[in-house]
Amino acid sequence: MKTIGILGGVGPQTTAKVYLSIIKLIRESGEEKYPPIVIYNLPFPFVIEHEAIVQGINSEKMIPYLVDGAKILEKSGVDFGILPCNTLHKYMDEIRKTVKFPFISILEETALTLKDRKVKKVGILATETTIESKIYEDVLENNGINILYPSKDGQNIVNNIIVELLNETKNNLQGEKLESVCNALHGRGAEIILLACTDLQLIASDIKISVPIVDTTEILVNASVREMVKT
Repeated sequence: MKTIGILGGVGPQTTAKVYLSIIKLIRESGEEKYPPIVIYNLPFPFVIEHEAIVQGINSEKMIPYLVDGAKILEKSGVDFGILPCNTLHKYMDEIRKTVKFPFISILEETALTLKDRKVKKVGILATETTIESKIYEDVLENNGINILYPSKDGQNIVNNIIVELLNETKNNLQGEKLESVCNALHGRGAEIILLACTDLQLIASDIKISVPIVDTTEILVNASVREMVKT
């Protein structure tokens, strides 16, 4: 198997779940050994993380950490890398230019998945920074997929829940609140709901709605395992 490098820590629970999910899929695939995985936990100061992920400001301060982390993964000898954070994919070009090994993009893999499912209109749940940077808008619209964003009040609900999850706070009300946001997007024509924040996968099972939910983290995990076992 190829060795995967993970730029992790945004947030830690998501990184841990991605790690465990990769191992689970590898075992289910029939492999007879554990997969080679290198995780570098990005040492962001909490204040920078809050500004970039929650407030949607100063995210460029994260670039040096991302670049240094990618170089550390390269020195460890990984074959390819992933970044389990949708928001920071706005800097994927900077990361890719830094190292010689390839990075799988959660944006590109999501676009391929939605295109295969012939989705034309998607409702998106993401951080303020992801929405303002339009990183999904660019890649999805190039594939003929239109995006619907939550209302201002709906986005505030999403933002608050992401903050709670980053602070490792989970409760039953979070799923109910997201259900209302999802139903509003569905009412406006969304064929599916895209969880475009990796932290939201922590409560994906708590969202009970009739419209399908697509989790970008799951897409990234599947793509990672595909690349690991590719001959």
